[in-house]
Amino acid sequence: MSNWITITKADLYNSKIAALIDAADSASLGQSQADRTTGIIADVTLEIRRRVAKSNQLDQNTAAIPGGLKPLAVDLIYCRLKVALEMELTDDERAALKARHNELDRIADGRDVVDPPDNPIAANPVQSLPAPSFGTRRRFFTTRSQDG
Repeated sequence: MSNWITITKADLYNSKIAALIDAADSASLGQSQADRTTGIIADVTLEIRRRVAKSNQLDQNTAAIPGGLKPLAVDLIYCRLKVALEMELTDDERAALKARHNELDRIADGRDVVDPPDNPIAANPVQSLPAPSFGTRRRFFTTRSQDG
């Protein structure tokens, strides 16, 4: 089994939000507007990867997140779908959302560990410049040799 996974609509349907997905993908869409769920999944994936990247190595698959963060991703997507439909979040949902953001903060700070990537992105070594050297040369202008 892979350490990193891609969140799909099927994952969302298997959670508690099947009706919300259908509503988000059909209600109040313009004629040429694509479904909302695909864009929201991509946005949440990007946010999670950005936060994970601060203290962890990323997978080469840009649509993949650590498998252990699947419940976190589903909760974030759920809240964004409700907001997209202009539905109020309950107090419990707000508290859960805050807890999920705190979890992302702990991961970004390196206090929590995520699963290692299946295909890690090669690290780019930072080029370092040589340190400037301050040799001892004879000073021609000093406070004693110059006036004014």
